Amino acid sequence: MSDAATSNKSLWVTVLAVIGGFAIFLLIILVSRTPVKPLDAVSGEVAPEEQWKLTAEGRKARLTEMRGREQSAAAGYAWIDKDGGVVQLPIDQAMKLTIDEINAKKK
Repeated sequence: MSDAATSNKSLWVTVLAVIGGFAIFLLIILVSRTPVKPLDAVSGEVAPEEQWKLTAEGRKARLTEMRGREQSAAAGYAWIDKDGGVVQLPIDQAMKLTIDEINAKKK
């Protein structure tokens, strides 16, 4: 084959490769942007424990509830392992006790 025919064939292969790559990229974007709703495999209905995910209000309420639990855990006292003597303390109290323990070891 001549150099012109080889060059022309190489150009078309490159153009097709670029178009194919672009098409694959668009397909990936399309699939990733398609919303997926959690459905029950049998009835096609959304499971009751998953319904909070479907609305902005449900997600906001779930976040508020989760942050409230985290805040109470960070600020409250509780037994983690009563037999082992492990307790949950407020963060400020735990930091103070840790600093006091480190200072006591230094003396």
